[in-house]
Amino acid sequence: MVMAPSMKIVFGLLTFVTFGMIIGALFQLAFIRKLEDSYGTDFPSFMRRQKNGYLQLPRGVTFWDNDKEAELLRLGYVKPEVISWSPRILVLHNFLSMEECDYLRAIARPHLQVSTVVDTKTGKGIKSNVRTSSGMFLSPEEKKYPMIQAIEKRISVFSQVPVENGELIQVLR
Repeated sequence: MVMAPSMKIVFGLLTFVTFGMIIGALFQLAFIRKLEDSYGTDFPSFMRRQKNGYLQLPRGVTFWDNDKEAELLRLGYVKPEVISWSPRILVLHNFLSMEECDYLRAIARPHLQVSTVVDTKTGKGIKSNVRTSSGMFLSPEEKKYPMIQAIEKRISVFSQVPVENGELIQVLR
């Protein structure tokens, strides 16, 4: 059977994309493995906090000393836990520092609004006695703050999604 030239091109492109996806997945696995290996076999106890509120660095992360990029990404602090590979579900323990959490709470507190539910008749958001949370989205101006940019870069690196593809950070209480 002879393939048409257009079919050869389509087959070639599909092969190229498939190999690209496999290579991308291998890079993600290597990144997760490096994070897991940085902790050794012990997950850090929350009782081992330094005075500044950060977890003590576990053994084996000395090669990240004085590395600004590693500091920004919190390498050595973030502990990935694989829940499932299919579908891919990871929990990233210690993703934000205590300082970052306090910072986000301080920005959000004055802007929190009662969360709503969708009215099935109108499609609009309405208040509900069932939902007790409140929330807000950071503004485009707040997105320019250095700490917010650091958090967004970390989200981008760990999720493998470019920052420009992300939405504004939402804070919920």
